[in-house]
Amino acid sequence: MLWRTFVPATGGVRVPLSSRLHWGARRYRSAGSQYARPGTYPITITIDAEHPGPVVPDDFAGLSFERGPLNPGNAGVAGYLFSPANNSLITLFRNLGLRNLRIGGGSVDDFIPAGTGSDGFTGIDDLFAFAAVAGVKVIYTLRLLNPSARPVGDLKSVNAQAAGYIWRHYRENVASFAIGNEPDWHAFHTFGGHPLDPAIYEEISGVPGSAYTSYLTSWRSFADAVGDAAPGAPLAGPDTGAYSTLTYTPDPESGVSWTERFAGDESDSGRIADITQHYYVGGGPGKTTAQQAISNMLSPEWVHGTAIGTQPARTTYIPYPWFYANHLAPVVAAGLRYRLTESNDYLTGVPGASNVFASALWALDYLHWWAAHAAAGVNFHNKQWLYTDTVVPDPAVSAGGYAVTPKGYGIKAFTLGSSGQVKPVAIGNPGGINVTAYCIGGAGQDYVTIINKTHGAQAADAAVTIVPPGPGLPDAQIMALSSGEPGDATGSNATLGGAAITGDTPWDGKWSALSADPRAGISLTVRATTAAILKIQSGR
Repeated sequence: MLWRTFVPATGGVRVPLSSRLHWGARRYRSAGSQYARPGTYPITITIDAEHPGPVVPDDFAGLSFERGPLNPGNAGVAGYLFSPANNSLITLFRNLGLRNLRIGGGSVDDFIPAGTGSDGFTGIDDLFAFAAVAGVKVIYTLRLLNPSARPVGDLKSVNAQAAGYIWRHYRENVASFAIGNEPDWHAFHTFGGHPLDPAIYEEISGVPGSAYTSYLTSWRSFADAVGDAAPGAPLAGPDTGAYSTLTYTPDPESGVSWTERFAGDESDSGRIADITQHYYVGGGPGKTTAQQAISNMLSPEWVHGTAIGTQPARTTYIPYPWFYANHLAPVVAAGLRYRLTESNDYLTGVPGASNVFASALWALDYLHWWAAHAAAGVNFHNKQWLYTDTVVPDPAVSAGGYAVTPKGYGIKAFTLGSSGQVKPVAIGNPGGINVTAYCIGGAGQDYVTIINKTHGAQAADAAVTIVPPGPGLPDAQIMALSSGEPGDATGSNATLGGAAITGDTPWDGKWSALSADPRAGISLTVRATTAAILKIQSGR
């Protein structure tokens, strides 16, 4: 991740931005006026078992870290953050159900490559020993940028040596190798009018997309070297960071994203595990307040918007459907997988929003939305130490202990209810309250997740009925995700299944039995600003 001013554009969409935003604002106010009253509102959920969607990979939920943690003493950590001796962090990874760990970020192209320092491959050895114990696979990013002012001697060979070492010793815990980070930004190609990397350059000044041809040539050269040193190792890329298609060509009417171009160019290579993209929905927060950020994170517009929109404090958001349609749907159409290897609500986060209970509901909904849209996974970026982090040093422990923020509870709620294949759901919501629902399951068992995102003055309980998916009496159990205060999204605490998640002991959340009727279905109340995960066995 690199810190930059976020300047969005709306390539590929023909409606003027001002018109779209006006319509979007009216739509949001109209929806809000329907659920701005306290009370309980009926919700009906019907599962479509006849038209199943994508299978959710076991390693869907993950975290992303910078290259820095492979250095000892990074960000105040004693020794190496990733170590088989870091029992607290290992316990948290296991408790959350995390199965994927990406090492990357902007620091990949800033630090000397791992393995070339005085500590040799110690950081890499500890990383993969940690991965083996924690049960995760690693997306390991190699350096691509080689500035003329501070060149790394024979960088291609250095990368090949590291990849070969990792592949020979730790291939069972390798998800893929990536090369470079966010190459589509203008700052990657030029700095102060001088080339930052002579091998990657813009053919048209100020048009980042015109650097794609030289980038692809450079990337393929590095990829070939990695393939020679680590035969059969899967690759990932391009780890793009920009959101607009307008930056990729002088002609906005024919602009396509760098991600889409890369997917097309590498679709037949047989070496790509995942096409990778970065995504911070709210962009740079500017002066966004915690209250504003919470309202945005839990808004229907982030989930349903089809155009880039505005938020308070003169910032913008990139709604999921727009981002998918303009960047990732073409990847699926090309027959490739895609993964959001660096993602979060806001770039750097908003205190009192990105690190409170609102983030738990946001993360749970976000993971389910992308699973339903055929993503291979999402890695929440955990740059040490930001408001958006999932895992942070435990303030109650003097040294070496780690704690999970509320966002981690949303991740855990997802991993509990994401085994199987996505099944579409139809939601009857006559009151128009801010509720989403998802189903993932298989033969004989479904998980239904219901997220009530109403909060504050708009808080409303949902009286939910799940229509029986088939004949017979279903066996249902429920687990609640709550801050303890229905309607309050600002709390710093959370529970799941009545239990906290710590780095000290295995999580001990409990499922509770839920009554069901073979004719009326399953009924429950989902309180305001809470979520419910249901485990439903087929009818007896």
